[in-house]
Amino acid sequence: MEKDVLTEFERRCIQEEPAYCTAACPLHMDVKTFLGHMAEQDMDKAFKAIEKTLPLPEIMARICDHPCEPECIRTRIDAPLAIGDLERICAKNRTKPKKRFLPPPKGKKAGVWGSGLSSLTVAWDLALKGYEVTVYDQGPALGGLLLTLSPEVLPGDILGRELDLLKTFGVSFQMAASSNDAFGGEKGKAFDAVYLGLDSDGEPHTGIAYDDTGIPMTDDFSLETTDPKIFAGGFSREGQSPGPRSYPVAFAAQGRKAAVSMDRFMSKVSVTAGREREGVFQTRLSTDINGIAPEPRMDLAFESAPDLEKAAKEAKRCIQCDCSRCIRVCAYIEDFKGFPGRYAREIYNNATIVMGEKKANRLVNSCSLCDLCERVCPNDFSMADLCLAARQEMVRDGKMPASAHEFALQEMRFASGEDCFFARHAPGSGTSDYLFFPGCQLLGSSPSQVEKVYEFLRTRVSAKTGFVSGCCGAPAWWAGKEDLYHKNLEPFKAFWEASGKPPIITACTSCTRMLSQGIPGAEIISLYQKMSETSDHLPGPVQGKAQGKTQPKPMNILDPCTARDDVPVQKAVRTLAARAEVEVRELPASGTYTECCGFGGLVYNANPPLSKKIIQRRAGQSDHDYLAYCAMCRDRLASSGKRTAHVLDLFWPDSDFPEERLDPGFSRRHDNLARAKRRMLETLWKETAPSKSPFPPLDIHITPEVEKILEEDYILRTDLEKVLRQAETGESRFLNPKTKTEIAYFRPANVCFWVEFKRTGTGYEILNAWRHRMTVVPDKGFVPGTPAEAREDEIICQACNEKLNDYKNHVEYLGSRFDVALPQCRQCGRVYISPALARGKMAEVEKILEDK
Repeated sequence: MEKDVLTEFERRCIQEEPAYCTAACPLHMDVKTFLGHMAEQDMDKAFKAIEKTLPLPEIMARICDHPCEPECIRTRIDAPLAIGDLERICAKNRTKPKKRFLPPPKGKKAGVWGSGLSSLTVAWDLALKGYEVTVYDQGPALGGLLLTLSPEVLPGDILGRELDLLKTFGVSFQMAASSNDAFGGEKGKAFDAVYLGLDSDGEPHTGIAYDDTGIPMTDDFSLETTDPKIFAGGFSREGQSPGPRSYPVAFAAQGRKAAVSMDRFMSKVSVTAGREREGVFQTRLSTDINGIAPEPRMDLAFESAPDLEKAAKEAKRCIQCDCSRCIRVCAYIEDFKGFPGRYAREIYNNATIVMGEKKANRLVNSCSLCDLCERVCPNDFSMADLCLAARQEMVRDGKMPASAHEFALQEMRFASGEDCFFARHAPGSGTSDYLFFPGCQLLGSSPSQVEKVYEFLRTRVSAKTGFVSGCCGAPAWWAGKEDLYHKNLEPFKAFWEASGKPPIITACTSCTRMLSQGIPGAEIISLYQKMSETSDHLPGPVQGKAQGKTQPKPMNILDPCTARDDVPVQKAVRTLAARAEVEVRELPASGTYTECCGFGGLVYNANPPLSKKIIQRRAGQSDHDYLAYCAMCRDRLASSGKRTAHVLDLFWPDSDFPEERLDPGFSRRHDNLARAKRRMLETLWKETAPSKSPFPPLDIHITPEVEKILEEDYILRTDLEKVLRQAETGESRFLNPKTKTEIAYFRPANVCFWVEFKRTGTGYEILNAWRHRMTVVPDKGFVPGTPAEAREDEIICQACNEKLNDYKNHVEYLGSRFDVALPQCRQCGRVYISPALARGKMAEVEKILEDK
């Protein structure tokens, strides 16, 4: 992805934009941080926020005229924060002085006329940049207009303390009759730049031009006078005379602006370039204040002993303005502890690294591509677009980690392969008015229900409704494999074209999106819209019949993320729910703002912990049962323990309690897809589907606990069968004498599968299964080494009846090779990998190597 594209993505994100108060402060004080510490009554940390930005902080905190307050977002709710009062309270109660460290001298001198606030600000800023600063004033009483402030506002000892601090910075104070006396003639040549502060007494400086009101003619931005070496400030262009708590921030801001200009002038660089956001500016920040309750502003009039609890209560009224809309609604964005703008930078840096860790790989592959962030973002920032483009580029460049999407793509190939794919016109017909495409998830989850729906379509919509089984290619598209996505659709597209391009009826909104995108010109119709149009012919309401209830329970409709913009489908599903006499309750996240179930975008494969967090969050949004119309959403919620029915369960339930149906899991979904093809071909089209496997199925018993392990480790029943058949040859078998179990392994391709089992009278009881990608290359030198892990159980090689001991062996992955001491049979050389090692250190190292 080109840098300018990433830069545009980054620019759209306004999370780092300053808050309204900070943008309104000419000195850009971090008011949010200050108020956050004040809310905790931590005066020292709060004052650090003042010291970080403001010059002469002991003075400024007391006299600030707080131009930030009118811009406080709470003015739209109740009243602005009492920021000025809180600054004064903080200054009065802080205890720890800041340690200042001066930079190396720059070897250049700056002269300053006057000791008013603007002049002292120039001296403060330039001294802290390493310049030698000399301040001239007419009399021994330093402070200029600051001396006119009431001691109640600015005590004399505070002014004296800040002046003494300036002296420790190396600033010297000298008397002079006028600025001309200080800088005129040969004296002026001793200084590399000069500042004239008009908030101190003094006659006009000769050599520069003045306007009709007696104010030096300066550049509005840089404060440069008609003499490029001389800068001036400390005056009001509005004609208002300064007084107590009037214009101090503006004067300090002029001093800072002049100091920056003088620094640039003395450094011989552009005085104006790159300074667009100095002073007050308009922030691009947009903050959502919906739901913020009004709270009264605390009266914090300056007192000798301010009430700190009252001050903290006032500070807590700050809502800590930011955008964060996407962070609040997206578990993925929240989980990576950042925000889209930062992620754009990380993804760009990730792509430009030639060698080293690709730490953003997991970030790129964990997005569910659901588009919710774009819907809530004021600037339409789409993490989906960003991450999908990054995935496509990683695939093109050969940098996509092998394990990120491999299992999902394997599932897609199976669903679209010979075992599952078929396309037929309606039984007895040679043409099709429609093609019904249920999608692999619905057919794999509830095949008998799909058959009933297909009968309904042929009976009530058109007798010439054809049927196509397979996968829409979403996994390939989500994985960034555009070519594979289009290739996957070729058989379907060919049948559709040969059939005269009839409308396609889909039961899955992801399929709708993928087919619309991959088969241009195809008319895609939702099954639920067709059902809604023919609702008079649907079976009667069935919800709650088994319980003998007259009133069904309320249910929350779960809109899938791929339906967020499909309003007709959303309405159709709600119409069907009403037809089934279901009392519908809307979820907080529904319609346009619905959330992902944790499967879309292949987050389920790339980041299982995050996927679980997403689905648990979704399940916890209501205590009511859910009603889904995406089969994967339904199954994912069921896997989390949430009672969820599919909208088709309202009319063609597979049981009396369809909302209690479990997630079938990967293996059962596999079996269902293959069996559905064989059964439908045999019963509807009177065709015999050839069996691909030369072996009869094995009798395998798996407990729910082990099924959960298999599901989480992406191990299919067919994988178990391959290992067990390999074990029957007498190869690759170990024994655990303590548990009296056998352990076998088999590596059919990129993954090595291990199974621990016991034999039953007719088959096998599976006790555990694990897998790894690393290749173990046995070294028959049998050199003893420190074990890679502590082992509790003794393992025996079944073929040799030899106890395993730890010897150094080679382990390889992605071109890297390691010597590791592993349990090995000294006779045949076979090496044993335990489940703890495979799921622990090996998995960790695999991930590290994939990210390089």
